[in-house]
Amino acid sequence: MNRVTILCSLMLTIATTSLAAAQGPTSSLAQRSLPGNPSVPGEQVDGANRDLSWYYRELPPPRKIQIKDIVHIRVDEAAEMESEGNLNRRKQANFNALLANWVHLENLKAIVPDQQEDGSPQITGQLTSRYRTQGTLETLEEVRFRVAATVSEIMPNGTLKIEAQKEIQVNNETWTYYLRGVCRVEDIDPNNVVLSERLANLSITKQETGHIRDSYKRGWLLKIWDGWKWF
Repeated sequence: MNRVTILCSLMLTIATTSLAAAQGPTSSLAQRSLPGNPSVPGEQVDGANRDLSWYYRELPPPRKIQIKDIVHIRVDEAAEMESEGNLNRRKQANFNALLANWVHLENLKAIVPDQQEDGSPQITGQLTSRYRTQGTLETLEEVRFRVAATVSEIMPNGTLKIEAQKEIQVNNETWTYYLRGVCRVEDIDPNNVVLSERLANLSITKQETGHIRDSYKRGWLLKIWDGWKWF
């Protein structure tokens, strides 16, 4: 490379640098000009984030949800309870009753004292009662599924009432899920999914029919027996 070529390249580089400094720095990624350095050290540069960052991307506008739109719900509910009880009750009673005076009706006109010719009747008894019970309860319940719900009503403050129904049938077994709740538009993520924990007035109902359900379902007589708790 001769001296003329080197000199031409150097002059071209200087000219390009001067032109860029005069116009301000540009971003090859965003294809827009960025504000130059402040003239006074420490002075803030005027401009929004989109003007100061090479990687800024405009967020999509929020989607307007209307009635009958579909919203996906991810249900993940868990409840755990542990209880332990112990009861020991014992009662003992002694009683002694003596009937010293009595009356009888004489000719349907008067009530007169009735003498006890064989002595005053007396009852003596003793009652002992003991009741002891011990119980332990530990439950863990989890409900996890996904369901698509429809917007049934848009309230005046913008919150949404949603309802969902899902039915799964495998051979003779059927599972039916019902869900209702109220959520905010802000709680729906960009993927159109809302978590069940963000729903207010949440109501989840699960019904099961089939041979498996029949194997542990109580009969009507057992329901009456457990309802009255006779013993």
